[in-house]
Amino acid sequence: MTAVTKTAPAEVGEFKPESMTTLLSQALNDGVAVEKLEKIVGLYERLGDRAAAQEFSASLARFQEKCPPIPKSSTAKIVTKGGSSWAYKYAEIDQIARIVNPLLGAEGLSYGWDSVIEANVLTCTCTLRHANGHSVSARFQCPLEATDRMSGAQKSAAALTYARRQSLIQVLGLSTTDEDDDAVPRAEPITEQQAADLVALADEVKVPVLKVCKAAHVEKVSEILATEYPKIVRALEARRGAAK
Repeated sequence: MTAVTKTAPAEVGEFKPESMTTLLSQALNDGVAVEKLEKIVGLYERLGDRAAAQEFSASLARFQEKCPPIPKSSTAKIVTKGGSSWAYKYAEIDQIARIVNPLLGAEGLSYGWDSVIEANVLTCTCTLRHANGHSVSARFQCPLEATDRMSGAQKSAAALTYARRQSLIQVLGLSTTDEDDDAVPRAEPITEQQAADLVALADEVKVPVLKVCKAAHVEKVSEILATEYPKIVRALEARRGAAK
């Protein structure tokens, strides 16, 4: 689950701190009441925040214009409790960093993470900051599922790496793409979550994953097309209904 929080910039004129400083000095000289001075200071701060938000948005827009799609050059293999397996391609976090960091630095942008574990759920927040102080954040939550193949520390580390990658992609608005020299458009494959759900459903109704792939004319679950997903789910659900 992901969530993004940000401050939407309002349309304001050019912010000039020196103008506000002059106004404050004049107000002090004129003996303006404290209440009015507080309103002037509040206005000064709001104008500064809006100007910072506008500068941040402009910098992020320039970054996104220059940043190329990140190639998915790594492959992860997932083995289910039932012994079935499926794989998907993804971009390593250090690969993403090598591409985006120079472009972000040129725009005065940087990022960092905070994470917390509660109720066996890891919540990772990636914050993108501008040199002027403005920032936006994206949050990604990942359940720490039990497994016989990893220790508790390994499980947490794997989840943290995954959550950091996803929250960074989210906050930067990045796009990742399979390495493919074929310029012909093709249908989108199912998502990682859909692939995991499909494997779990196949295990439940005791249908080999290889049989599911064969029916979809693919070699791996992750290659099943999104357009075929509803039909395959219906067929597996029908198998479960027949068993009952």
